[in-house]
Amino acid sequence: MNEDLQQEIKTLQNEIVKEENKIIDYPNNDDSKSMKKSIATIHSDLKYLSIIANGAPIDAKQNMKIREFLRIHLENLWRMRIPV
Repeated sequence: MNEDLQQEIKTLQNEIVKEENKIIDYPNNDDSKSMKKSIATIHSDLKYLSIIANGAPIDAKQNMKIREFLRIHLENLWRMRIPV
């Protein structure tokens, strides 16, 4: 697999995890604007990662890992609640 593509995948995964960790802290700080921004970032990164998984020339094992990552983090995204 192309090293640039592999680095892009790793960067997206790290960014998603970083934003999820930020969201964990937001309810303690009552910062709903930042929470909404983080959720939008996660959603965008998951979409992009999904596009890569569907269209990039990657091996089956790597594709399976990406799809598992997507499944887990999409479930996390659906569970997140935005305060009104």
